[in-house]
Parts: sequence; C-alpha cells; structure tokens
Amino acid sequence: MGNLATDAGAPKMPTMVATRRAMLQGLAAGAVACTHLWAPRSARASDLALSDRIDLLYSNQFHFNRRGEPQVTVGLVEGRDRVQLSATGGLQVLPSGDGGTIIEVGETIEVRLDAGTPAKVRYAIVLEELRGTAAMRPEPALERWRKLGLAPYDEEVGTVFGVSGHVLDNRRIRILTGRFSSETEASAEGQRLKERHGALGALHVGMQERSRGTMVARDPQRGVAIRAEGVLWFAPRGRAPLQLRADEPGAAARTYWGSLYVAIDRSGKLAVANLVSETELLCGLVPAEIYASAPMAALEAQAVAARGQLVSKVGTRHLGDPFLLCAAQHCQVYAGRALEQPRTSQAVRATRGWVAMRPVHGQLVDTVYSANCGGHTEDNEVVWPGEADPQLRGRPDPLLAARFPGGIPESALQAWLRTSPETYSRPPRDVPQEPYRWTSTIDPAAIAGHSHVPASLGTVRRLEILARGKSGRATHVRLHGTRSAFDLHGELRIRRALGNLRSSLFIVDAPDRFGRLVLHGGGHGHGVGMCQHGAMGMARAGQDWKAILRHYYRDADLRRLW
Repeated sequence: MGNLATDAGAPKMPTMVATRRAMLQGLAAGAVACTHLWAPRSARASDLALSDRIDLLYSNQFHFNRRGEPQVTVGLVEGRDRVQLSATGGLQVLPSGDGGTIIEVGETIEVRLDAGTPAKVRYAIVLEELRGTAAMRPEPALERWRKLGLAPYDEEVGTVFGVSGHVLDNRRIRILTGRFSSETEASAEGQRLKERHGALGALHVGMQERSRGTMVARDPQRGVAIRAEGVLWFAPRGRAPLQLRADEPGAAARTYWGSLYVAIDRSGKLAVANLVSETELLCGLVPAEIYASAPMAALEAQAVAARGQLVSKVGTRHLGDPFLLCAAQHCQVYAGRALEQPRTSQAVRATRGWVAMRPVHGQLVDTVYSANCGGHTEDNEVVWPGEADPQLRGRPDPLLAARFPGGIPESALQAWLRTSPETYSRPPRDVPQEPYRWTSTIDPAAIAGHSHVPASLGTVRRLEILARGKSGRATHVRLHGTRSAFDLHGELRIRRALGNLRSSLFIVDAPDRFGRLVLHGGGHGHGVGMCQHGAMGMARAGQDWKAILRHYYRDADLRRLW
C-alpha cells in the first residue's frame, strides 16, 4: 500500500471548486444549502489564524488530496494527558497545517497537555432519524412521539455537496427530545425511552462553547519544545507511516498513513485524529467487516457498501468533536495499518469512488449490512424506528424469489427454520453452518433481571411471539412469567433479553428435559441491507459486485464519483 505522506498530509488551504452547475443540481435535488467540496492549491499559503485552524477541525466539509480522493478525519484516542508520536526518518510539526510553518524534529515527539477547559454542550435524545423522502415531511413522525407524551422537535444533520457534476446529499432529520446539560442524565433518559418506546436512544450533541487548551510538544533528541493552542499537526519527513502511542501502560503503538493531529477534546484533554484518504481508510476498515478470504466480487461489494456508510456519516456523528468520525464500533472499527490485507485492499482500490445512490434527490443509499440474513432480508422500519426506506426492502434470497415473493408466512416458518434450504446465504457445507441455522437453549429462570427485563417477572413459563417482520424476525415478544408478563419490542432488544441471540428469527420448541426453552433460529444480525454470506454465495456463483449490490439495495444507482 502506498504512503500518502506526500499528498494527503495536513489539510491544504482550500480553494472552492464547486461549479454553478453543481449548485444548480443541488437546488434541483431539493438542497436548502450546498456545502462545497474543497481541493488543495499547489501554491504555499500563509499561516492560518487560530480560529481558522479550529474551524477546520469542526467543519463537515470534505478536503481532497492531489489524487482526487476525499480525506477524512478519524478520532483515534481521547481524554489523554500525554501522547507520543514517531516516524522513521523524522517528523514535521505543522502549527498551521500544510502550507504554513514547518518545524523539523527527530523521530519521536511527546505531546503533553498544559491546560484545558472542557466544552459547554447540550445533549438531546434521538428518538428516530428520517432519511430519503421521509426527511421532507417530519410532521407525521413528530405527531407519533407527541402521542406518547413526549415533546419532540426536529433538527437537520448531514451535508450537501457537489462532486464530479453530481450532488451528493447525506442529510437526514433527527427527531429529538429533551435538553440536558449532563451526559449521564441524558444517557439514562435515552436508555429509558429506548426500552419503553423503542427510541434510538442515542445522544445528539449541541455545541454551546468549544473546548480550549494549550499543549507542549517536546523533542527529547533535539531539545526542542513547541507550545501551541488548540491544535498541532504532524507529518512524516519521509515516506514512512506515523506511529501513535497513547498514555496507556503497556499499550502497543499503532501505525497510520496520512498525518496526525493533536487537539483539545470535549473534556478539555488531548485527542489524536488521523487525516487520511478514504481509500487508505477503507483499506484499514474493510478487513474488520468481512473475511479477507471471501470471493473478490463479495469483497468489492463490501468495499462499496462500507464507502457508502463512511460518506453517509460525515456531518452526522461527533458533532461536538474535533473530527468527523471515530475509530470505534460507533462509526466503523479502524486500527490503521494493523488490519490491512492485500485482497481487501485490492477490492477497495478496484472500486475507488463507487457509491450506491438513490434514484432521486442525489441521496446516498443507507448501505447497511449484516453477517447472515438467514435466507431473507428484512424491512428497515421493522428493525429500527423510522419510515420505510425504498432501498431497504426485505427480499428473499435470489434462489427463493419464486417461493417467497411476499415474505415468509408464519405457516412456513417451522419447515424454513428446521431445515437448511439451498440459498446463496447458506455457507458452504464444509464450514460451520451456525450463521445460517442455529439452536439455542435458555434457562427460563435467568431471563428476569437480564438486559432490562424486570426482576419482578419471575421464571418465564411461556414465550409468545406477537409480531414478525417479512423475514420472520420477531419484533414483538411477550414473556409470561410466574409473577407477571412483560412485552419486548424491537429486534435488538429481543435478542439481548434472551441471552444475546444471533438474530430474532426463531421459533420456540417444547422445553427440553431440563425445562429450558429451546429456540430454532436462522441468520446472524439484523438482516437489513446486504447479507454478507449471501454476497459471498452470489460471488461464488459468478455474479459481480454490481449485481450483488443491486439485489440487496433495490433500485440503487451505482455511480463513480471520484
């Protein structure tokens, strides 16, 4: 993999490249405002003022490197008092980013927090998110939550931008409630609304005043000390990658392409972020999402889906943080060079710039995916709060299209889950079949008090499934206990309450000789969007990545944007 140190370092001074044509397309797509894409100037620029440097950190605009690839900022660590950066051949310190002052130092530099002041933020609870055409008419969703006794309001997140003659729109409307100054209090209320009403329960951060602070970077080899306010950028002097060692005893250094910067996080401590091209970022992400040994067409489909997820999150996550995305499960797991695999990197580069778009409005498809759908994918609104997404409709495996054109009926579930029908989703017979068909036994006395099921329920005597989705996934379950009954709503909540099941696609058998509940199930994950095992099966049958994506994301328009 090539090093990006020479062309994807700290942010270039921007020059606007959005054309009048792109802006008109944005208006035609219903854009209220257009956030432009920015490209680097080749000429050197003067040092940025502190306010400009900080504004860059919180901006939701893309910057492009000289190869025409978007660059993304990814938060790697937060809440630190000290971090250590290194690079073979030496480091450059760039107080104003690329194009300004350059200070050359040795191979290792330590950055310590000198003083920091936390940000002032307000937290709201996300009840649901509206995307696509549903985002244009939030009133029905607001009214649903009002009927539950809440005081909802809506707020737009995301951005609109033009690239290569196309308008790309990842905006969505969040239905929110509450205004909290305490994150702990907001989280507790979000969890309560999630359990009681099936809300998303995530926190929406509103910045009232940004954090402030100073840091000192010291080069122990040359005796150089650099004091800076707000942020410091670092790039390798040669073509070597950068290494980061956080202030954690025994923690191993991690290696990253691109450049790193140290900023003041929301808590007033040090945060380290990686500025890297989306291609290099995906090379580190995709191996964490799918087996690198999978057929190439499946890897290419995964790369495009992961790119869509990556771009769609810009401007919608970490609104109060000095970076666009994080490196954890909350966004997408990213460990720099550590997870890179030649085959997944090949798939990322072969599909460079390709994304799945909706047929209208210039919006990205929400290219979600799960490990194994069990032979039939699920409608998005059955799994998560929100409106029906035309691109995320539950569909039978291509080999079963004639058998289950309208979903799997209750009358067919017994035979469907007790057998292992031939589908693309079924793994090859020489590998474990548990992602496709499984059996789980549950101690009926262990459910009460587990994963927010009330302890007052007592021992579960019967598990009644009251509603299912198109794929057969349970969406409403009633637990009949010795003391009371309790209803579970939502696919994920059901899975967790019953002992972290692989999916909520199951039937209930008679108790075994020990009195345990016996479940026969299928699939692994929520089942919405692309089925990764299904993609592998389609690839083994000779279908290319475009055919795979068009099956799992109905009517998707596949385009190359860069």
